[in-house]
Amino acid sequence: MQKIKAIVIKASDRKEKDKNILLFSLEEGKIWATLKGVKSPNAKMKIAQNPFCFGEYILEEGKAGKIVTSFEAIETFHEISEDVDKYFEGTSILEILNAVEISNEAERVKLFMLAIKALKSLCFDNNQNLCVLNKFLLSLFEILGTPIVTGKCSCCGNKTFDKIYIDYSTGELVCTNCVKFGCEELAKTTYAALKILQQTDFDQLKTLKLAEGSPLGLLRVLVRNFENRYDRNLHLVGILS
Repeated sequence: MQKIKAIVIKASDRKEKDKNILLFSLEEGKIWATLKGVKSPNAKMKIAQNPFCFGEYILEEGKAGKIVTSFEAIETFHEISEDVDKYFEGTSILEILNAVEISNEAERVKLFMLAIKALKSLCFDNNQNLCVLNKFLLSLFEILGTPIVTGKCSCCGNKTFDKIYIDYSTGELVCTNCVKFGCEELAKTTYAALKILQQTDFDQLKTLKLAEGSPLGLLRVLVRNFENRYDRNLHLVGILS
């Protein structure tokens, strides 16, 4: 028997009444497990299959893998599914969790706590659209040891920027003197948003009002940075597609 605290990333049909669920757990990272009979009308663990659901799962080894034998909800985050903007933003967070590779326990714990903070902020706070998703990605880079905003040029160390560029081959910011092929100039609103978001905790995001157009512009930069750095494509359905 194995007891874990986990978030449901996604679910898929298995047989007539079963579901396979991909869990992101505090203890083990990503785990596939099966919910037996969960598609029956009176299934006791019906809620345990829902994306965003956060709870305590009891798993046991079966012939074809892990089986969920018990579940207790901690927070369902069902409000996210009731608002179309929150839903697309939330499913994008889950897509990123599914795509990212975690190399050690420290990263896993930090990423799990980051995911909970992001979903809570998205679910319960009145944030500007895309602020939570952008903050999540920006924080993810810091957890993985690849922060974007360091306050200086990553090449020469210059702390004074007339113009600022992002080098997508490294995911770092450079000044005019260090620009090379593959670099792209950042709009001032995008750079300002990066700095503001880095300094703002999730529980304070509701107080932010970024310049019109900057949240989407910022997201495109962060997504491109993620894809180039980790060689993973993100679709972010409803937002970028």
